Amino acid sequence: MSSIFSLIHSLTPSEKRYFKLYAQRQVQGRNTNYLKLFEAINNQENFDEDELLKKFRRETFVKQFSVAKNYLFTMLLKSLQEYNEDNFIEWKIRNMFLQVKILAGKGLDADAARHIKKTKELAMQYEYYYVIMDVLHIEKYLFGNFRIYRQTSEIFAAIVDEGLLAFKIAAVYNEVGYVWHYLTLLELEIGTIEIATLKANAEQVVNVDCMKEEPHTSYNSKFRYYASWSLYYNLINDQQNNYECCRRCILIREEQIAKQPLQKMDPLASYYNFLISCEKVDQWEKFEYYLLKIKRYEAPTIEVNIRRMHNYCRCGLMYYLHLQDYDKANEIVNEYRTFFVDKKIQLRKDFKIYIEAACGLVCFFNKQYKEALYWWSDILNKAPEQVELSSQAAVRLYLMMLHCEEETTEIMEYLAQQSKTFLKQVALYHEPESLFLKGMVAISAINTQKEKIAAFAKLHQQLNEIPISISGNAMNRFTLNWLKQKTA
Repeated sequence: MSSIFSLIHSLTPSEKRYFKLYAQRQVQGRNTNYLKLFEAINNQENFDEDELLKKFRRETFVKQFSVAKNYLFTMLLKSLQEYNEDNFIEWKIRNMFLQVKILAGKGLDADAARHIKKTKELAMQYEYYYVIMDVLHIEKYLFGNFRIYRQTSEIFAAIVDEGLLAFKIAAVYNEVGYVWHYLTLLELEIGTIEIATLKANAEQVVNVDCMKEEPHTSYNSKFRYYASWSLYYNLINDQQNNYECCRRCILIREEQIAKQPLQKMDPLASYYNFLISCEKVDQWEKFEYYLLKIKRYEAPTIEVNIRRMHNYCRCGLMYYLHLQDYDKANEIVNEYRTFFVDKKIQLRKDFKIYIEAACGLVCFFNKQYKEALYWWSDILNKAPEQVELSSQAAVRLYLMMLHCEEETTEIMEYLAQQSKTFLKQVALYHEPESLFLKGMVAISAINTQKEKIAAFAKLHQQLNEIPISISGNAMNRFTLNWLKQKTA
């Protein structure tokens, strides 16, 4: 998707009106080419450069179309900066700091002192500690040159303490942030290095001073602290503690949104991580509440709306498949098709793989076998991705289930061998997978329905007695649900 298309379509109606006024002030004479280009892109449902070139073939700017697009993009950014100066709290705080500099430079010391106080208070409320340190630099200069305050050691000590506190809080946030990033990178190594090595590396990352106790100085530090522990517990497969950390992240983020109303924070990631953790510990009582929060979230931009929808589709499919409510699940399949597939909107590979594996599973349980194969085709026919390995592996098992339903069991042994090869390739060939493959091959050779039902019941019982990890196995609750149905 073109950046300029995304930017234009992310604008609110009032931002678009402001840009038109801004552009009329900026362009020379009566030149309205940039406004024409803006309107043309604004009227497109999907970005189509060929259509734009055809539309403006008689205009001189089309000869340097890339230059025209870049200039329009720059104009849009400048108009947004001007429009949002009072809407983004960070811009407001930084502008207040610039006003302090101007007042101090003009010798208006009393006014500068008042602005210093207001800027520090707002920066502290919204956790812009680097701005506080910048303001303190001016404050110390004015104080040291006898221009503000009474010259006492107590007043200077208070200034010093403020600086030390701001620096300490910012340092803690940075240190916890480093932990989070290292753990995120470790997640990418799941399936490529030994589990014991992964756990040892994760243990080393969190074994630092900043992770020994919850920071109490800022919402951002507290949030990142629990998000880091969530990553750690997920890596070592301690899903109950992961769930508790994700729940804590939601509470911190929601309290922060209430205390910092001008921050315009996006809670989608917190909701999504919590819902994923709910599945991993099989706790569903709060699931629908936060699923609806994702669905009803008013996304301010196209990109955020895409993230909202893929979070909603992924978690919704997970939930309704868990409930075995295939009608509700099918509604989400249709929403996904309408929003992403029909509009050819790209999304992250891990979400695409999980969602389309789940879409196929919904169709499978609704006995729409051709439709199921449509959703699984990319996963089955393309080279494996290094994301969502369990979903890619699970589709191989789903395919065997589908052939069993269609009674095309003569290729079951071939499918089992293909699945085994793939499972070993992605380090997901464990006892449950081995039992399932062998069991399906054996069942495909049975001729009487009564014996088949007994064989399905035995396989279901065996698998039900083995612990199955959501991310560490290709076998999952949906496969077990199918086996249970076959015993009826």
